[in-house]
Amino acid sequence: MSEAVDPVAQAASRLEAAVERLARAAENRPAPVPAGGAGEAPVQGADPAAVAALAARLDETIARLRSVLGEEG
Repeated sequence: MSEAVDPVAQAASRLEAAVERLARAAENRPAPVPAGGAGEAPVQGADPAAVAALAARLDETIARLRSVLGEEG
């Protein structure tokens, strides 16, 4: 017989797995590329606007999760 799966525990496991995938993707991102101009330093990291947008999405998701769980954010 199959055991009942707690949907909150299952969702938490999926969230943890997603965070692990994000961490691996950040670790494995390509090396910096030249900025394009002669003598300019290479561009480091990800696009700041993209990072800010992702951070905002994650903050909203965490706030929704806290609300559902009855925690104050």
